[in-house]
Amino acid sequence: MTKTRMIGWTAMAVCALGYAAFAGVVLAAKFGPLDTGAAVLWGAMAALIGETGLWVGAGCLGLTLFQKRKALFDRIFRRRSAAADLPTQG
Repeated sequence: MTKTRMIGWTAMAVCALGYAAFAGVVLAAKFGPLDTGAAVLWGAMAALIGETGLWVGAGCLGLTLFQKRKALFDRIFRRRSAAADLPTQG
């Protein structure tokens, strides 16, 4: 597994934890042990963590998907990489 995919899956796990914490805060506020002001504060922080994880994870996993698809098209159409077109020294 590449470093980018590892970061993406870790960010998706953080996303799930953030949104689960947000759901827990909403339930705690609904059933009474948490007052409204604290629920808004904790819920906003948990939702922000979940949303950040979602965007980072989607970006990293989308980038790896793009790189795999580009490599597939390069193999199918027998394209050479840009590094192969550079002149050599010497």
